[in-house]
Amino acid sequence: RGSTFTCVALGAALTTMRMLAAIAAGLALSAGVAGASGHVQTFVSFDPAAGEFPEGIAVDKYGNVYVSMTELDQIWKIDPSGTVLVEIDVPGEGPAGLAVDAAGTVYAAISAFDLETGQTDPATRGVYRIRPESTAERLPGTGAMLFPNDVTLDKQGNVYATDTSGGTVWRVPRDGSAELWSGDPLLAGDGSFGFGFPIGANGIAFRNGELIVANSERGRLVRIPVEPDGSAGEATVLTESTALLGADGIALDVHGDVYVASAILYTVVRSGSDGSIETLATADDGLNQPSTLAFGTGKGERQTLFVANFSIFSATPTPGVLKLPVGVPGQPLP
Repeated sequence: RGSTFTCVALGAALTTMRMLAAIAAGLALSAGVAGASGHVQTFVSFDPAAGEFPEGIAVDKYGNVYVSMTELDQIWKIDPSGTVLVEIDVPGEGPAGLAVDAAGTVYAAISAFDLETGQTDPATRGVYRIRPESTAERLPGTGAMLFPNDVTLDKQGNVYATDTSGGTVWRVPRDGSAELWSGDPLLAGDGSFGFGFPIGANGIAFRNGELIVANSERGRLVRIPVEPDGSAGEATVLTESTALLGADGIALDVHGDVYVASAILYTVVRSGSDGSIETLATADDGLNQPSTLAFGTGKGERQTLFVANFSIFSATPTPGVLKLPVGVPGQPLP
């Protein structure tokens, strides 16, 4: 159903992903991927036979972890012990990227992709706000997005979301309606993954008056400043590398370094402000098509990345959430 790699017929997607995985093996070696380190731990495991494949992930200020279960059309809230507390049904199909604010309100990008028609459903696709103990409500205007995929917030409560096939970023002002915020060519995919449409702007994060956006097919991180009037400034390339091929979800630490999950390379890497790239974990550490990541907030977890092991296209799926210590605290919630 709807997620970064599920917007085509499943059989074709499986073939494409396996082909890309073979290509990625060589790219990973050329990028200097490190071997197993034994430092990655399993936070919670899911049942692939039950369709429990986590795509998006977010962590609230209490250390609760939220994951979007793409095949189940649900968002699960999991406490710091790994116990599932709540299963939230969402409208339409394919919840993907998530964000959560300090009040515990969850924002979810929902693609609402229909495999039978090959289209997303404008009646249910968009970005949804889910307040604690409340039903999901679609943010005004977000139904106009073609493929909502990831979402982030700024300190004023404005919402930003990526449209992956459109290669754009949308903005929903607080108490306002969605608008196309940036359609810079740097955000566009090139169709090289072979899905029949481009896979461009994907993971997104806000920091200090700017947005960082991952472009999956281009292996690129793009920086876009937020102007004083809220408009988009000039987009520039922060980093571009084969080590970022398939860049999906991203997270930021307190120093501004960018952490990137690649579902194709089976890696989590850290991209520094000087353009350097350090591989932190690989398939040897248990990564199986990692899709998104988020820093922990609970006691002893601020220097830990929680990584969604999507693994939906793997021949031996191991869906779940992993814990990866990185030695640096994550950027606080807005």
